[in-house]
Amino acid sequence: MRSPLLYSLLLLCLLAVYPCSAAEKDPVAPRVILVSFEDEYSAARTLPAFGKILTDRFGWRCTTLAGEAGAGIRGLEALATADALVLYVRRRALPPPQMDAIRRYLQAGKPLVALRTSCHAFQAGDARGPGLVEWPEFGRDVLGANYRGHTGHDHPTRVRIVPRAVDHPVLAGVTPDRWTTSSWLYKVSPIDPQATVLMTGTWQDTTEPVAWTRRYGKGRVFFTSLGHPDDFRLPQFKRLLINALCWAMDRPVPPHAAEAASEPQP
Repeated sequence: MRSPLLYSLLLLCLLAVYPCSAAEKDPVAPRVILVSFEDEYSAARTLPAFGKILTDRFGWRCTTLAGEAGAGIRGLEALATADALVLYVRRRALPPPQMDAIRRYLQAGKPLVALRTSCHAFQAGDARGPGLVEWPEFGRDVLGANYRGHTGHDHPTRVRIVPRAVDHPVLAGVTPDRWTTSSWLYKVSPIDPQATVLMTGTWQDTTEPVAWTRRYGKGRVFFTSLGHPDDFRLPQFKRLLINALCWAMDRPVPPHAAEAASEPQP
């Protein structure tokens, strides 16, 4: 009669030859919805590539949604079962049911990680189509930003971690603490005084917050005005986003986050 010890040894051998996938290792892998709807920073390319890293490295269940002119953002009903939302939207109005889906998600106190143009995500202005709705206060009320334009496109921004925030979990492993980014500087001050500023950016004699955390109701919110396509090639930027998602979901950062952040991205 074969002993339990023999079966255990056989099982270990099989696992060595046929290792479990990341998703199998994490039976409660979070579901992350990544939404892009803008026409300036190639988010429809960079967000899916970033989501693939999260899936391949951590086993997270990532769904990418890209907006279309005239149709809005199809698939937002997925927010009903989402654990986190990554938003990269610029000056869009949406069909009322789609905007309602975003509002319900946020009012339920669920996590949000928002990038760059999202501080004016739903301010369509004269571009609003018939039957569509805006949310002009989104940047102020949800993100805590006060968007007032930006510096010139040909001027890179010098980024630095705020010294008093160096121990914040969103900044864990984000090195170096200073670098130059292709993201020209957004003017977002004054931001919510209750926000925790993590990073600032400087161009000439102008300095602005470029990354911070805050609360919207019971939900955790992270915003960064970075997000140029070149940023997604920087390990420190991708590590920032990974950390921000984990902080927003109140989850530990997965092992090998540094390796995941160093994953090449087109």
